Amino acid sequence: MTDQNQAVRLSLSRALHIHGWVHLDPVLLAALATESPLLLVGAHGTAKSLLIERLAGALGLSMRHYNASLLNYDDLVGIPIPEEDNDSLRFITTPGSIWDAEFVFFDEISRCRPDLQNKMFPIIHERRIAGIQLDRLKHRWAAMNPPAPEEPGTNNQPAIYYLGSEPLDPALADRFPFVVAVPDWKQLSKDDRRRVVSWKNGETEPAELANPLALAELVAECAVRISALEESLDDWLSDYLVLVMDLLEKAQLPQSPRRARMLARSVVAVHAARLVLEGDEAQLDDSAEIALTYGLPQNASDVPPSAATIAAVHRQAWEIAGLLEDDAWRQILEERDLPRRVLMADRLNFSDPDLSRLITQALSAETSEARRVSLGTALFLAFRDRRELTPAAWEPLAQLAARVLEPRAVSGLVRPGSDATTWQEIKDWMSAPDDDSSEHWLLARNYVLSGFPELWRRENWKDALERFRGDLRVFVSQEGI
Repeated sequence: MTDQNQAVRLSLSRALHIHGWVHLDPVLLAALATESPLLLVGAHGTAKSLLIERLAGALGLSMRHYNASLLNYDDLVGIPIPEEDNDSLRFITTPGSIWDAEFVFFDEISRCRPDLQNKMFPIIHERRIAGIQLDRLKHRWAAMNPPAPEEPGTNNQPAIYYLGSEPLDPALADRFPFVVAVPDWKQLSKDDRRRVVSWKNGETEPAELANPLALAELVAECAVRISALEESLDDWLSDYLVLVMDLLEKAQLPQSPRRARMLARSVVAVHAARLVLEGDEAQLDDSAEIALTYGLPQNASDVPPSAATIAAVHRQAWEIAGLLEDDAWRQILEERDLPRRVLMADRLNFSDPDLSRLITQALSAETSEARRVSLGTALFLAFRDRRELTPAAWEPLAQLAARVLEPRAVSGLVRPGSDATTWQEIKDWMSAPDDDSSEHWLLARNYVLSGFPELWRRENWKDALERFRGDLRVFVSQEGI
């Protein structure tokens, strides 16, 4: 992505004296312009509450700040009083009730009682409470600490654990189009750290957006740009997001149909916000990646998705979406099975670079090491003499195939236990008569032996062998070995 600190001309966060958040400015402006719920996820003391209070003040909006861990339903609606007919209730409002609020902030939402979380659904998603429309309410934002992991010490987890912070109900998390991880101290630049602690960069610093008119005009300009972009981006966005949804599912990050629609709106809104903040140099490619990065409900989970995973999903979807005008590519991409895409592309006489790209995608998407060896061997044999693949494709193919095509002599002691049981099964299989005495049989034998014992401790060798034989049948003829 573009270096946001270099690209931004206007900054909401800097103008409001929130330092180190410049990269989040397009998301914040997009949420304001679309009046979309936004959830901030971060450690304590990272200015989550401060940002929202200053945003509401700069917009001149009536705000309610609720600590969800201490909240009761009566705090939201006021005091319920039966009407004279006893068939309905009216509410006596209090200074903290929600009825006249324009900006609502639910802090510590991950510490909220489950029954009260359920009552937040209609507020966040529909702007309703007790079945009554909240006509004045525009913005519904929330904040939470990262949930404590079930197994501390795994990747992508914070060093500090918040034991009272629980994962949100998935349905509630799915009501927030933007789920934003905020920076902590170690993620701030040296200059931003100095700004945080320096009196010279404090409250007295002039802020061009610290009045209602300036920020409101910026939000209105973004809303106008969103309307103009929605129609022009519709066709491309549909293809891109269908691909994104499929790739997220393959990456163990499945999304709801609601989220797909949210992401479509968010891509447009973030791009409009970047055009406002950065000018016409803002690239749609970067805007789509930003919207995807800060648009997944899993960002609020105990193990959020890695930036590398999201970047890979975006990059692959972006590249493929650009190829969908070609009928042959569309035919290929309608095939969900990635290895079969390679087979189809070869039969359709795709270029060597394009075929190479599909091969690397198929290998990288496969989570089973045994299947990767299987595919690598079959594809290497299929294309070694008739295709000039790119080095990015040949290198992994050669490394994987070498395990089968260049068997090594290995000696060692097999102790009683699962390894001994597996080895006895393999010996019995190799000594049994086999109808297939061809090269495929020799490859199958080498494949099974190459996986002992490491691979077969994790996977069933018989199932893996069947997949390997299947890959050979699909990609390699007997004569082609």
